[in-house]
Amino acid sequence: MNITCECVDMRTSVGPHNTIKLELEGVVLSGTVNTREVLLQLDGAVVIEWLAEQGYIITHQEAAA
Repeated sequence: MNITCECVDMRTSVGPHNTIKLELEGVVLSGTVNTREVLLQLDGAVVIEWLAEQGYIITHQEAAA
């Protein structure tokens, strides 16, 4: 996933395990997303629940092997 960020103000600090923590204000994000990469991270039950809330009728569900 590639994200481009424009912001008004930025602060950085070192987090646990030597990770970088960014605090951004007035953020505008743009970028590209690999849809398959995102789909692999979703919980199928949550997706089905959301679809039902949007008015879709789920008639058949199969678990992937």
